[in-house]
Amino acid sequence: MTEKEAIEIFEKAHLLQEQLDMENDIRKIGSVLSQRPVDIYQVKTQINTINRKHPENLILFNLIFPPQGNRVSLAEASDQGLIDDLTWKYTYLQAKKAGKAIEELHKEMRKI
Repeated sequence: MTEKEAIEIFEKAHLLQEQLDMENDIRKIGSVLSQRPVDIYQVKTQINTINRKHPENLILFNLIFPPQGNRVSLAEASDQGLIDDLTWKYTYLQAKKAGKAIEELHKEMRKI
């Protein structure tokens, strides 16, 4: 096996791990959001997890929805605000996962 082949295998394994991790996060968020009543502690936990693992979601959110007025901390946010934030993260991760898959397909198509 050449070094180039080894790097390619490593990159594919890394991409697969990243895809599986995002799918796991998406599944967990979906489960939390589908509970009735919604467990706000779990909502906060998932928000913190996603913010830690995917900090770019905050930047993108602020670019799409520029902040208006004072910011509200996670501890002070309303239950509906927290649910809305987690719903954004759910949608964001679905889009990111799809984008990564398309990007990988594009790379493979260029090799042909």
